[in-house]
Amino acid sequence: MCGFVTIAEPGRIFGDSLLKEFERDLYHRGPDSGGRLSESGVALAFRRLAILDPDNRADQPMTDLTGRYTIVFNGEIYNFRTLRKNLQALGVRFRTTGDTEVILAGYAHWGREVFTRLEGMFALAIVDRYQKKIIAARDPFGIKPLYVMRRGKLTTISSEMRPLAHMSPLEVDHAALSELLVFRFAAGRLSNLSGIESFPGGMCLSICLESGHSKEFRFDNPLDTFVPDNRITKEDALALCSDAVTKSVRDHLESDVGYTLQLSGGVDSSLVGAIAAKETEDSITSFGVHLPGSKLDEAPYRRQVVNHIGLRHHEISLNETEFADALPHAIQHMEGPVPHYGCVMLMLLCEKISKHSKVVLTGEGADEMFGGYKRYGIWRNLSRKGKIAGLIPSWMWPILQRWREIERYSGRDPAIFGAVYHDFLALNELFPDLVPAPGERESVAANFKDFRERMFAVDQSTYLPSLLMRQDKMAMASSVEARVPFTHFPLARIVNSVPLSVRAPGGETKPLLKEIAEALLPNQIIYRRKVGLTLPLEAWVQNTKGFGRYIELLTQPDCKLAAYAEPRRFRSAIEAFRKCPKTNPIPMPHLINLELWLRSIPLGTGKDAVS
Repeated sequence: MCGFVTIAEPGRIFGDSLLKEFERDLYHRGPDSGGRLSESGVALAFRRLAILDPDNRADQPMTDLTGRYTIVFNGEIYNFRTLRKNLQALGVRFRTTGDTEVILAGYAHWGREVFTRLEGMFALAIVDRYQKKIIAARDPFGIKPLYVMRRGKLTTISSEMRPLAHMSPLEVDHAALSELLVFRFAAGRLSNLSGIESFPGGMCLSICLESGHSKEFRFDNPLDTFVPDNRITKEDALALCSDAVTKSVRDHLESDVGYTLQLSGGVDSSLVGAIAAKETEDSITSFGVHLPGSKLDEAPYRRQVVNHIGLRHHEISLNETEFADALPHAIQHMEGPVPHYGCVMLMLLCEKISKHSKVVLTGEGADEMFGGYKRYGIWRNLSRKGKIAGLIPSWMWPILQRWREIERYSGRDPAIFGAVYHDFLALNELFPDLVPAPGERESVAANFKDFRERMFAVDQSTYLPSLLMRQDKMAMASSVEARVPFTHFPLARIVNSVPLSVRAPGGETKPLLKEIAEALLPNQIIYRRKVGLTLPLEAWVQNTKGFGRYIELLTQPDCKLAAYAEPRRFRSAIEAFRKCPKTNPIPMPHLINLELWLRSIPLGTGKDAVS
């Protein structure tokens, strides 16, 4: 796990001072070592978190023995030992024992085909001096972040957006803001900031160092795994998925510096811990967040899991003041509003983990793969609505003041809007011009006729990325690598081939995964009510000395969010909330979230771009 910046423009020489700035911006992603390289037309800056082959011989940028190729790589390849053997059979000699050199040698022998052979998480860039080009690539699910900024013939590729402020002033993307308002996350290529792309997973970018022109190629697409095989029975599915989940967890244990477990006490992370404990003789250390005095606290469930598996467990406590103090830091590292307030819990938890380990295993992705949200249990009711208007109770229509704006949503797909329509009713009153246009979510959904399949596809393609992003950035804020065994392309091929009648029959959520877990966990853990990193925000935001202190920002003359709102309604809504917060429909925590982000954007000037 690392961080890098690659910058290219024909004929330019990039100064070392700029590369040092890039390194400083990314230091938290790789405190173990750094490296820089600058040649005519291209420069690389890198920070390393050493996990596989931690010796300095594996530092980056790494150049192959011929001197033709140089790589910067962020991530982990779990099948690198198999690929290494294949390459050794072709006569390749290796100087290191890690995965970076395997990718480099694989590209030298197989070209872009190497990306289809990699099983793991990765974002990388390779300089080819012979063909005078750069090739960049991102893993199919986009587990590792990769951003691209293009300015004429100047292209900058980065693990985070902050370094890009050195290249050009950063501004809010209005299309992204519309999606952030409603969905909490901007999907597809939207990065939150204008002129910066979130480069798609499963694709590679080729940049010519002589002309500056670029081409894109797709090498894998998670949507292509949605090929249900109706011959698969429930018994077949249980066996196939159980083996695939076990293998994925086993693969994710690969590390030269050990690993820990991020434990919520729910079935997903508990199952990862149980499989890991079964697959290894090591005693596993786990970490969880305790919410003193809250009904949402999962500590009692964690104790059951800890005792059942035999974990060495650590708890951190989180109160309202600590949450409020940490929220701006979480937003800064997210480089956007937090898509889920659990981000703060994860950031503080990983700060604790960093004192013990560089690697943490998580349960992220299980809900999106196996159908873990309530809407998967009630899909029949949702699908009968046909359009979003059907989700709104009839008694609400007379009191909706801006029907024409509401009507713009009325034909939208419940498979996309089913989870957010309550907030949209309240927010559209305040921000009538911030209506998300049909985008990545609709584009994905259009490929599938079955309602359940649309939900799975949209969640895996446009919601899961928000969870992967938060997991990566909150962990890397403390130089910890987060691994996600449930979000693994080989596993997705199997799970997405299971017939929908078996994977999401309605009623119980995640029925397959829960049956798999019965062999390793007690039923009171498997079938308890889902909590999911939830915080008592409704109570906390009412305390003006705690989380609620940020409401004051929304009333000040320099309020950033007010610039996008209908002024009178915005002021009235804030005042109404302050007078009666318990019954007010405005999602105040989200408005605070957006305001703190808008205030945190690193404006930059681009003055350091070249020397």
